[in-house]
Amino acid sequence: MTLISRFGPAPEQPGIGVSALLPDPRARSAVSLIGLAISLWITVDSLPAHPGAAALIALAAAGAGWLALATVATGRTALAAIAVTAAGGAVVGVADAKGLIFTGVAAGSAGVAFGITTALALAAIGPAGFALTALAQHQFPGQLFAVCTAGLIGLVAGASRREITQRAAHSAEVAYQTRRAALAGQEAELAAERNRLARDLHDVLAHTLGALSIQLTVIDTLARKADVPDPLLTQIGRGTELVGSGLEEARQAVRALREDNTPLPAQLERLCTLHRADLKITGEVRGLEAQATLALYRVAQEALTNAAKHAPGAPVTVRLVHGPEEAALTVHNAAPDPGAPGPLHTSGGGFGLAGMRERVLQADGQCSTGPSEDGGWTVTARIPYRRRLR
Repeated sequence: MTLISRFGPAPEQPGIGVSALLPDPRARSAVSLIGLAISLWITVDSLPAHPGAAALIALAAAGAGWLALATVATGRTALAAIAVTAAGGAVVGVADAKGLIFTGVAAGSAGVAFGITTALALAAIGPAGFALTALAQHQFPGQLFAVCTAGLIGLVAGASRREITQRAAHSAEVAYQTRRAALAGQEAELAAERNRLARDLHDVLAHTLGALSIQLTVIDTLARKADVPDPLLTQIGRGTELVGSGLEEARQAVRALREDNTPLPAQLERLCTLHRADLKITGEVRGLEAQATLALYRVAQEALTNAAKHAPGAPVTVRLVHGPEEAALTVHNAAPDPGAPGPLHTSGGGFGLAGMRERVLQADGQCSTGPSEDGGWTVTARIPYRRRLR
């Protein structure tokens, strides 16, 4: 037998009398212990001068059962404690009517802790024990009606409190499920909006950049036929590369919105090839969510773009480390050569350091930037693997 109701577990301790109304188990136990002390004092004070060994033993047993109910009794232990309290109180009640306090407490605790069938059986222990003891002492029926009344009052009060607890638990469960359903609906609406944005982004950016790439190819062909200077051809080629990179980034953004993730190592390889950076990937490659993948890719893109603008010709290294808890990306460029010219370089996306940090923070990660010991610059981003709670 366990303290399980229709809608959830019963309290850790059933609670007795006023204490049953207290939600805090410690407060419930404290009030129960105070009630036990008062009841023992009243009962002992009103017992006859020579109550007999049976009455004293029964009082001790009833007090022990009450003590167990107020402190540690749960499940089958509570069932035994209630039975002992009811039986002990019944025996004491034959010697003095105040012993019926214990039978009423036992019936009330049974109504709180158990279903109606078990509670009735436990509540009946008091009248049954009283009747047997009264018959043995030739005092039947004595206070049998009072014992039955005390047990019934306690049982009704306990069962009522149990029903209130069940209804409250049921209401809480309904509210929780309603909230979950509302959140699920919001997530579905968010997914639909993300898909709509992905379609719009693809239609506007991808198509426009694709058309621009074709136009640049035509311009490059015409320029070569016109025998234009090599620097102009170089810049046209550079523009074609940037358009191609932008087209790939647009596709990546669409994939991120649709949560269709492309492996980060493959993206970094293309990016490092474009910027002529050294790439090294260590650790067991693990899947990242689309948002985290895009954030790390943008960090690498911004760091490489800044390195090309502020330290042209300096060696650049990109390191991606897959750790047990997180993925860490580090981009380091050495100090630029003071005599190196700064070539014309168009920004790859206007991301900015602030936007870079914001995107990493949105993925629950950390981002740091600053000068390195060799006079260069280092950008580091760490994003933990998302733990799915299902």
